[in-house]
Amino acid sequence: MASYVVSDADVKNFLNLPSMNDQVGVGFAYATDEAALKALIPAPLKLVAPVVCGYVVHMGKPSFSRPYLEQSTFALVSYQDKMIGAYPLTLLLHGPGAESAVIAGREGAGIPKKLADAIEINRNDNAATATVDRHGKTLLKVSWEAGELNDPSIMQQFAGQLALGKEAEMNSFFYTYDLDQHEDGSNHFTNVELVATQLRSLCDKVEPGKLSIEVASTDDDPFGELPVLKPLGAAWFHFDTSVMYNTLKLESVDAEATMPKLLTGRYDRCFFNPSATNYKI
Repeated sequence: MASYVVSDADVKNFLNLPSMNDQVGVGFAYATDEAALKALIPAPLKLVAPVVCGYVVHMGKPSFSRPYLEQSTFALVSYQDKMIGAYPLTLLLHGPGAESAVIAGREGAGIPKKLADAIEINRNDNAATATVDRHGKTLLKVSWEAGELNDPSIMQQFAGQLALGKEAEMNSFFYTYDLDQHEDGSNHFTNVELVATQLRSLCDKVEPGKLSIEVASTDDDPFGELPVLKPLGAAWFHFDTSVMYNTLKLESVDAEATMPKLLTGRYDRCFFNPSATNYKI
């Protein structure tokens, strides 16, 4: 029975140990322009390599929503030259649980998430394709063909994450912030903090293969600003479990320097540029 007032148990269970279980889809990596990628990484994080990593997966059993499809691109970065992890650039979601997952990730953890128009994954024998559409354009098209990687050395960076049957720990870096309104009506971002979310994941299937990839842009989703200079490889994989078990508050950062690098991944331009409103009639 629905109610405007929930139980104390429901409050305690809200986003408690968020889990993204039963993930299946395609992971990929490609070399890109180093200067372009480095320009997107907010301080104090440092780019590890000029490589864009990503995935397109079906989230079969999330703990906070119905199932959904998710696309992500991220860079490998370091913090103080001793902590390495993923810095997500984009996460687009589609499907029955997408709205709940966007709200849970973006408002709950500072994760750059938006809704896609459509995400599709198709596998046939030893090949698979994945596409991501938004604002009338295919932003990402990924093809995987089982076999040898384009560049076998790329697996060295993911060996720990994709070790079969062995739980692996990973870090993801996000920025959290508050929005305060003042007496004159103006809004200002405050309390901008770098955090690291720690995950434990169990991978039980990895099938390496050859990557073919195309990227494109809209005014709200500039995927094409990180060009594909060289496909490095892809893999069809399945995560049985993936649990966000801890969040570390690392340090406060400068709002004026940081926020320009955060907004596009979380919101379309109409949020901050009234003339950019998209009309579809």
